Amino acid sequence: MNYTDFISTKLILYVAVLIVLLGYWVFNFIILYHLARFGVGTQPKKIAAIFFLGLVCLFFVSTVLFAGLDLNSLKDQLLDLLKLFFNTTYSL
Repeated sequence: MNYTDFISTKLILYVAVLIVLLGYWVFNFIILYHLARFGVGTQPKKIAAIFFLGLVCLFFVSTVLFAGLDLNSLKDQLLDLLKLFFNTTYSL
């Protein structure tokens, strides 16, 4: 069994995106929970509701933008940057 077929660049990218997404949701849940749970009165709960609506909107916008991203052109651009910054044949 060839492990390079199983662990591809695409799989690593998807796992990284899922980890960042999970961290994003946990971070926002912690903020939302603390605003709603430990606030006195209705003002913190209103702020938490507005924050949650913004969280949902930003999540869907970033999901739509990521779905339309051309990963092959991004890979080519990153390789060009790597060649530019980490060129071992640097001349003055």
